Amino acid sequence: MDAAMVLGGRRKSVGVAYFLLAVFGLFGVHRLYLGRGFSAAGMAIITLVSIPLIWSGLGLLGFVTTGTWALADALLIPSMARETNQGGGMLATP
Repeated sequence: MDAAMVLGGRRKSVGVAYFLLAVFGLFGVHRLYLGRGFSAAGMAIITLVSIPLIWSGLGLLGFVTTGTWALADALLIPSMARETNQGGGMLATP
């Protein structure tokens, strides 16, 4: 059984990805949905580490980092969805 079937071999919707970005953007759930698990984990880790550090400069820096990353993703979601749907995403098997 390949990874695409396990994670739902259906086409990925740009609308769903934008919804996930709007609701869970700083946690990278939209990236996870689009098959980019490593970068999604990176966003989630940075955000979770930043929460207890919010009153220090490091916490604020973490939120600025993931916020900027999520803002850039707002422009990249259509191409990420297209790549995933064409089989060129991280879930593609040789």
